[in-house]
Order: sequence, then structure tokens, then C-alpha cells
Amino acid sequence: RAFSPNQKREAYEKQKGICSVCKKHFDIEEMEADHITPWHEGGTTSADNCQMLCKDDNRRKSDK
Repeated sequence: RAFSPNQKREAYEKQKGICSVCKKHFDIEEMEADHITPWHEGGTTSADNCQMLCKDDNRRKSDK
């Protein structure tokens, strides 16, 4: 269920380091990989279902 380092890097580069939620730029170390379609809803751990979020936004999303 965890994304590989290569999948994270690919999503980061595709997004140009911009968080999908707050639209701010972060270094890759300041971001976390997130399933666009949640894993518990059948989302796959694949490159096309991966987005990078800043840690704050990823935590807020997880709390919902």
C-alpha cells in the first residue's frame, strides 16, 4: 500500500513540487505520497493514483 521511492519522485516531478491541495512549493522531503482514490475505497498503489501533498495537508486529509 506504500508508494515506492520512484513513484513518489515521478509524482513530485509531474507536480513540479507543488502540493495538490494548498498549491505551495515544497522540497520532496517535505511532502508525502497520497492515494488520489483512497486505498480503502479500492484505489491502487500505482503512479496514476499518486499525488504528493505537503505533510500538513496530508494529515488534514487523513483526519477526515
